[in-house]
Amino acid sequence: MHSRNAAYILRKLWVGFTLRCPNCEQGRLFNRHRRFNLHMESTCPYCEVRFERNSGDSIGAVYINVALAELTAMTGFFTINSLFHPPMLHQLVFWVPYIVVFALLFYPRARGLWTGVLWLTGGVYADPDYMRDYIAPKSMPQDREPQESDQ
Repeated sequence: MHSRNAAYILRKLWVGFTLRCPNCEQGRLFNRHRRFNLHMESTCPYCEVRFERNSGDSIGAVYINVALAELTAMTGFFTINSLFHPPMLHQLVFWVPYIVVFALLFYPRARGLWTGVLWLTGGVYADPDYMRDYIAPKSMPQDREPQESDQ
């Protein structure tokens, strides 16, 4: 078990933010060959850590994403309003699309950061039976009978 000092916690959060596996720090959380990918990989290709165990594990990333989008938009809105006093319609025309675009572009980073949080709290860990029970049976042809060497 690693010590949980501040530097270690920040390192694991940074590793998640950079979209790498918080366990081995080598695997990627998202497929980098897809241009705009919002679907996270199910397991790390290096250490077999399963990133999402329950369907609600990503809700923390949504909260981080929305909070940061709103915080940056409100800060920008009030700063621009106090410095330049533009009409409200001009402000809304800029800041509403900003929130949507920011939320879409930042979502993978928020998801990686939340994966780091889940790893630190013990919610993300290696599952040796996952590959055997869920992935391997799908790759076996349906018409082939299991042989003695398969068992």
